[in-house]
Amino acid sequence: MSMTARGLLEGACDLHIHAGPSMFARVVDALEAAEQARDAGMRAIVLKNHHEGSMGKAAMARRVVEGVEVFGSIVLNYAVGGFNPFAVDAAIKLGAKIVFMPTVDARNHIRFYGVGQYGTKMQLTGVLPKAYARVQGITLLNGDGDLDPAVAEILGLIADADVALATCHLAIPEVKQLVREAVAAGVHKIIVTHANFEVPNLPVEDQVELAAMGAYIEHVVMSMFPPWHCINVDQLVERIRRVGPARCILSSDCGKLAGPPPVEGLRMFYQLLLDSGISAAEIEVMGQINPAKLLNL
Repeated sequence: MSMTARGLLEGACDLHIHAGPSMFARVVDALEAAEQARDAGMRAIVLKNHHEGSMGKAAMARRVVEGVEVFGSIVLNYAVGGFNPFAVDAAIKLGAKIVFMPTVDARNHIRFYGVGQYGTKMQLTGVLPKAYARVQGITLLNGDGDLDPAVAEILGLIADADVALATCHLAIPEVKQLVREAVAAGVHKIIVTHANFEVPNLPVEDQVELAAMGAYIEHVVMSMFPPWHCINVDQLVERIRRVGPARCILSSDCGKLAGPPPVEGLRMFYQLLLDSGISAAEIEVMGQINPAKLLNL
């Protein structure tokens, strides 16, 4: 295998791609994301959308673009009913490979960025729904501080289907509780979403703790690009070393207008890591082997 970053894209899986159509403007649509992944020799991609399940777009992309696996997912924001077991059940039956916890509608996200958006960094197209005036954001916990029963039901659905759970924009205590509850429920595929991003902004000690519980720590290149910059490559390499490549995955989290297309973002990510002392073999583990396991490939 080539030691270049471009060569390492061959067989790679990107579990975190934002493609249009979307309520946030995107640099690629689902077909373009699939075509670019195929042309780079990638094995698989997962499409993520904050406001609807992406299984239908993934199915159409698979039919049109041969030579790469394209999978969908669901994000449990208000647009799909939040912690809605019916939506999760349907998504899994329609082929979702990842069930993402809330992102823009998580209470933790709203406290950081504001309602339904990313502050001044990225705005929704159109006007915010009036219903946002009466919500405080989604949290794992009910009024008594106990786990929402719907979350427990959702974890059971995820465990039964053996698909992946991703923690997303929950607060740090919620992420830890969710991973504990998921392990107890028999969920075997757990992703700590963009652990270094502004939300959840997990200290490395917490990343090590969650990895020891069985979760995979996701590192994304968008965390190093403006306007999202919150970690540099040296800091990220140190965190990979502390956690260990065996419990890490590399994703792009690209598709936003203020960043490169997903495949190019992933190539840049690999190159930055190679230049900073991460070996090609370690990138293969984090970019190919571990993500493929999470997709049951």
